[in-house]
Amino acid sequence: MKKNTLIWVLMVFLMVMNGLLLYLVLQKSNERPRQPRAFIADELGFDAQQMTKFFDLEENHRMKMRNIDKLSGQLRETLFSYLEESNPKKSVIDSLGNRIGTLSKERELEIFHHFNAIEKICNESQKGKLKRMVKGALRPGPPGGPPPHHRPGPPPR
Repeated sequence: MKKNTLIWVLMVFLMVMNGLLLYLVLQKSNERPRQPRAFIADELGFDAQQMTKFFDLEENHRMKMRNIDKLSGQLRETLFSYLEESNPKKSVIDSLGNRIGTLSKERELEIFHHFNAIEKICNESQKGKLKRMVKGALRPGPPGGPPPHHRPGPPPR
């Protein structure tokens, strides 16, 4: 009799814990990550006038980025369509590669100019926050760099 009571108490406890875990997991899945535009505006604490300018900048930036991405995608499709040919012309392949590279450069410069324009609508304290945000975003990988290797030398066989 004592064993059955202990098993029942344990089962009820586990069922309650599973229900709680399920609730927490479902609650987390409903949370959406903030969009970058909301993140930047919230972190910098823009006032109403700055928000208006910021959203205008953001809309213009998105339009330019969409155009660059669309053209770049079309060029990549064209480039890789030459895989079907037995002897594609090197000059055409090189030209497409150069154009894709130029678009990549335009993309990076557009991002730079966008953040430069954001900086112009910031006050002095916001400029410092923006610079820290940009520096943090430019760092590759997790803070502190990649984990050290524990085994030097070649991998085991």
